[in-house]
Amino acid sequence: LNSGIGAKKSSIKSATQIFSEALLHLCEHNDKIVGVTAAMPGGTGLSPLIEKYPNRFWDVAIAEQHAVTSMSALAKEGFKPFCTIYSTFLQRGYDQVIHDTCLMDLPVVFALDRAGIVGEDGETHQGAFDISFLRAIPNMTLFAPRDEKSFHQAMAFASKYEHPCSLRYPRGSFIDTEELPKSAPFEFAKSQLLHEAKGGILFIGYGNGVGRANETAKSVDTEVAILDLRFVKPLDKDMLREMAGKHKKWFVFSDSAKMGGVGSALLEFLADENISGVQVVSFEYGDKFITHGNIKLVEESLGLLPEQLAKKVLS
Repeated sequence: LNSGIGAKKSSIKSATQIFSEALLHLCEHNDKIVGVTAAMPGGTGLSPLIEKYPNRFWDVAIAEQHAVTSMSALAKEGFKPFCTIYSTFLQRGYDQVIHDTCLMDLPVVFALDRAGIVGEDGETHQGAFDISFLRAIPNMTLFAPRDEKSFHQAMAFASKYEHPCSLRYPRGSFIDTEELPKSAPFEFAKSQLLHEAKGGILFIGYGNGVGRANETAKSVDTEVAILDLRFVKPLDKDMLREMAGKHKKWFVFSDSAKMGGVGSALLEFLADENISGVQVVSFEYGDKFITHGNIKLVEESLGLLPEQLAKKVLS
């Protein structure tokens, strides 16, 4: 697996494989679950479902707009669609997401594979922008798993959620978080505090960023609190208010664009709540396109390796 930081051995499941297994389990118990992919049945893990349930899962070829609209129509008729698309390719169906899904508040699940840096997949495939462009849409809910267990829990939540939603996951495997507390079941707009500390520093991870936050914490010579944000829309306001009272330095870890991303959402929250005195530093991607290359080398060039981030925290 070309899975970047945190991959320890080739037997670790890829996020795509976990998604495929979770969706197969869900559809075996719910005949209303259907799904679509746009020319990426193997890449998204939908091939086994298309083979087993050819009347419920489809590949519509390079037609993301049609994929979104067709799933919205099925949602209107009482089905539970999973629209499975690479993060970067959902941009092609943005108009349909707004007008055909969210405007009518239809319960389509957008499962966004390849969120974050994708390595040798190529420069056009970098999944940087989905949080930024989806967060602005009314009726849309955004959440993300951090590991295999939380992915199954996120999928279970998504399968019962009655509004548009999106969950994102990386190419390759999740960064290892085994030493952190076990994932709790997903609850709407609820985060999970993984580690509390008295040092005044809070690491906020979103999705695969939780693993990056944990790896970075090991290289920081002071104790830090770690929060798995889980939902970036809507935010867990009660938890964030509590954290603002205890920790005045927040560091944000998310494999996404900084503009309009997780850090932006947190800054908007602090402004809306009139909370002062909290410094927010985001380690999301800067305002430039990410180059093609090996994931670890690209992360190093962006200053996103744990030891690099630890130096930034300490400075």
